[in-house]
Amino acid sequence: MATYKNNPDPQPKNVDEAYFDKHIRSLSERQVTWIQSYLTKENASFIHIGSTGRQEELIRQLRRHEDFRDLVDESYLAMTKNFVSERHFEWLIDNLRGQIFVLNVLYLEHNYHSFDRSSSNLMGEIYLFFDNKNSITHVDNKISLLNNMEQRWRIVFEKENYSKWLNEKNIEQIEWTREYLKKDGKYNDLVKNIFSEKEIRDVILASLDLIDYPDFNEYKNNYISHISSDRKERIIDKMKRAWSQQKYRDAGKTKKAYHLPLTKKTKAKLEKMAQV
Repeated sequence: MATYKNNPDPQPKNVDEAYFDKHIRSLSERQVTWIQSYLTKENASFIHIGSTGRQEELIRQLRRHEDFRDLVDESYLAMTKNFVSERHFEWLIDNLRGQIFVLNVLYLEHNYHSFDRSSSNLMGEIYLFFDNKNSITHVDNKISLLNNMEQRWRIVFEKENYSKWLNEKNIEQIEWTREYLKKDGKYNDLVKNIFSEKEIRDVILASLDLIDYPDFNEYKNNYISHISSDRKERIIDKMKRAWSQQKYRDAGKTKKAYHLPLTKKTKAKLEKMAQV
């Protein structure tokens, strides 16, 4: 472990700029956040204080330490063992449906109860789980978990029969389906901050994805043999039939009373028949 030693006379800003350009400014905000969190566990002077420029904040924090190069080297070494690169998350980027699926799996299977349910940045909440070095120990284990969840989600996504049915342009159908699933106790409300119709549709689809989703199996390399449970198929079929009935009623196709104008002669004959 590198020695954390405060430097009473911070180095001038122009010293080692090339070093900081290469090793700090070149990092993503997520990587800088990880390094700050890692160093904070040993020295509170690295805690994030709310600065909008995290790279520059970390550089200012490092300048206070004579051995800042050792600290950076140590952080880089730790990252190679714990930090999951961005390419493993690519399937989740701009995939709200997949993000909801992953957060639910982490919640149900890995006790991830501390994420912010009101956050509008679900990817950020997923990153927090995997970037917390106490959540899972080694980067290979984290990648394995991510790959496993991706396989499970994709097999559901590729075999499902409800996304085409739920017309993305039919706001009435989307609203009706949400209320139907809520009444039936099937609407997934683990994530709260959802507003647009597109987002609502994604939540609906994720809610259906999570019904009897494939169980985790650490010895299974793929889930190609997975099929939807009979229970899930009944739920989907019942929902579709309920929507068809709703549309039938809305279209006025139920039986109605009709008034037919009658001639005086016909009316007299009917009255005579009624007397008989």
